[in-house]
Amino acid sequence: MPDVRLRHRLFANRPRLAGTSLYLAAVLLGGGFHCASAQDTPAAAAQQPTDSRSDGKGSPEKSPDMAGQNPASANAPDSAPDLAPAGSATEQRPALLGKLNALGLTGSVRSGYWSSNRLYDDRGNIGTASTWLKLDKRFENGLGVFAEAYGGREDFRDDGNSIGRVREAYLDARAGALDFRLGKQIIAWGRTDRLNPTDNLTPRDSRLLAADIDEDRFGSLAAKASWNLDSYTSLTGVWLPEFRPNRVFLRSGFSEVIPTGSRNWALKLDQSGKAVDWSVSYYDGYDLSGDLSASYVFRHYRTRVIGFDTATTRGAWRIALESAYTRTEDPDGTLAYVKNPFVYTVLGIERDFGNNTSGIVQLFNRRVMHYQTPSAAEQLHAILTSQLDRDQNGVSVRIAKKWWNETLETELSGSALLERRGYLIRPRLVYAWSDQIKLLAGYEYFDGSSNTLYGLLKRNRLLFTELRYFF
Repeated sequence: MPDVRLRHRLFANRPRLAGTSLYLAAVLLGGGFHCASAQDTPAAAAQQPTDSRSDGKGSPEKSPDMAGQNPASANAPDSAPDLAPAGSATEQRPALLGKLNALGLTGSVRSGYWSSNRLYDDRGNIGTASTWLKLDKRFENGLGVFAEAYGGREDFRDDGNSIGRVREAYLDARAGALDFRLGKQIIAWGRTDRLNPTDNLTPRDSRLLAADIDEDRFGSLAAKASWNLDSYTSLTGVWLPEFRPNRVFLRSGFSEVIPTGSRNWALKLDQSGKAVDWSVSYYDGYDLSGDLSASYVFRHYRTRVIGFDTATTRGAWRIALESAYTRTEDPDGTLAYVKNPFVYTVLGIERDFGNNTSGIVQLFNRRVMHYQTPSAAEQLHAILTSQLDRDQNGVSVRIAKKWWNETLETELSGSALLERRGYLIRPRLVYAWSDQIKLLAGYEYFDGSSNTLYGLLKRNRLLFTELRYFF
């Protein structure tokens, strides 16, 4: 394989801007804001982050082993004396896990502490517990089955939230140069780091107390077909017969109208693995982020998005550019509570410094077409949709390093607006105690003026720790 393709894969596995909080920043910088009512919490999502295999962004449910191995496949003997009688549960448990892993079933059990939730209220000191399960099985005839789900509890108090969702559940198959996938699936597009103007197909739930990148993603029912034109180039078509919006809690008293139309589709022509990777894409469907009306009702209007991205690696450097033009249902900018058309662009420069150290800086710009200064009544809608100013400029930064034979990962990331006062700082660490046990901890600090989303999210500042056992 050419060396440039190897470097591309190495950079594809780099640490990415971590955590749900940066999705909130991404909403501010790119796609607007969605509000959910108090009744519409994850507890009500029992039927429910890049496509985890074909669109270049890894599934968040990964092995804690830094070498990427499945922790359950390493059947190392227990160092403690065998005090259990033959045939006991202690003796049978590894064999049972081995059988489950052979069937393609893996997962994790998690428990954590959060100093606050993400529901924009004053609730604090929250304990969490959950189980995440993943089935990934491919048969000899080429048919594949994939499913991922979680269930648990956020806040053990009587009025806390029970959570549960099927994130993905689909079948995939290959016939010659064609790949097919049918079912609930996560489809994420874009080559820049976390801020992706072309990522408009499937939603996120940033209310979820999830410490890892992209675990706030969840799938929509979709049919996807990819035609592999050669070893590097593919043409992908997607049809989404159902629409599911982003889930972000803001405050009580807001309501939402979710459209039921099935006319949501997208096309992408992609080249990956050469000296320069690129894609061009088109999406015609409903906006994942709503527009807030004067009566505090969120409505999702149709959009048409044409975008492109490109990335290249030169030695220790990686440069990525992504941009998209979004045409809304207010093409002339005359409707007060509907987004104007806009262009959103992100430029990122990343460097691998060696010694398990990397850094990335991204500049972003969002330009509103047919801009008019919002009235006082329209300001909240303008803030939530990132259209308060004609141009919104900002920067995001991430520095990451691995220590102690790559068992400890540390990261400092953040983003800030350049013209208005608003920023997010997020330190984070991940320690792999063993192949099965991982400890995560971090802090999310929002600050800014009241006319920025960062300022509105000050009540969602939080400290978190989480312990995970993988099987």
